[in-house]
Amino acid sequence: MVKNNGKLAAIFLGAVMLFNSVSLPVAFATNTTEYDPFADEDAQVEVVDESQLTFKQRLELKKQEEAKKTNKTVIDNVLPGHIYIPKKTLLNVELVEAANSKTHKKNQQVEFRTTENLIINGVVVIPKGTIGIGYVFEAQKAGGFGRKGVLRIAGKEIKTINNVAVPLRKGLEGKGKTDGGAVAVAAAVSLVGGLFMKGSNIDYPAGTDFQVEVRENVDLGVTQDQLADAMNPNVPHGQEIIVEAR
Repeated sequence: MVKNNGKLAAIFLGAVMLFNSVSLPVAFATNTTEYDPFADEDAQVEVVDESQLTFKQRLELKKQEEAKKTNKTVIDNVLPGHIYIPKKTLLNVELVEAANSKTHKKNQQVEFRTTENLIINGVVVIPKGTIGIGYVFEAQKAGGFGRKGVLRIAGKEIKTINNVAVPLRKGLEGKGKTDGGAVAVAAAVSLVGGLFMKGSNIDYPAGTDFQVEVRENVDLGVTQDQLADAMNPNVPHGQEIIVEAR
């Protein structure tokens, strides 16, 4: 009877440890089409194997490459002559309020602020202290058998002085700790004991520093000559309407 209980305990322990080795909860794993703000976009660039192409396809590919060379001054999403924030520009930011993997939920809004000015061509475009919006991309609180907490906070958007929305990606991510050896010993002695061996949660205090990345080229809607006036903080920016007095 004791031997059978030992075997059952070992099987149960193995199943639990396998479950806890999966970093994403089932709810997240089932959504395969969700945009991942932490993914390496460069790794997703498709490499064309020219040896597998027909002569006509290789000719077309060559034409496309030549067209890119002649139009190299064209910038995605930016009108000719306009100043822009380049894709992959990094912004140094900090959390406005503390965040924890135990209390925060997926898609919950999180605020951060810039810790330095973003200056383009000598003009401040996003001042230090500007509030940006992020969100909880993944959250998992710590659990029994040493399951560690997970909390990933992604950047979503921040605005320039002239109210141009800047889409963001990447952000803050981390995992808690677990003592695998202690969990295994406790579980071998008692399954109930293993349940009480908790992993640690992630705790980000207010003021935690991290970086967010500009997701795409952002047209600021002005030329170099107009940039300084457009980013003048003393000039009101926003929606303007005209109302006739009667």
